[in-house]
Amino acid sequence: MATPTVPTTNVGMYNHLREATDCNQTTNLSLASLCNGGTYNGIQNTFGGQGGRAMFFDVIGGTNNPITTTPNSVNLYDDIIGTAPFNLANTIGGRYT
Repeated sequence: MATPTVPTTNVGMYNHLREATDCNQTTNLSLASLCNGGTYNGIQNTFGGQGGRAMFFDVIGGTNNPITTTPNSVNLYDDIIGTAPFNLANTIGGRYT
């Protein structure tokens, strides 16, 4: 089963990125940890079997994504999404299929 897609506008860590990555936590979310799975300032987010780190999304892209504006593009941008400075906009259109 696919995870929800990160929308192209009004992107939120809790409502969108957390769901798209199938993050197990509902509090103490870290953009860095959601993007690459690491521990930042003592916070490490974990993921369910349907998802994982945003850097490994199957597809990304769409309006307002600075990496690629083409929706449903195969994610070839692991290094950009998973490396500081972490940018929430880079995850637009991201999901696991």
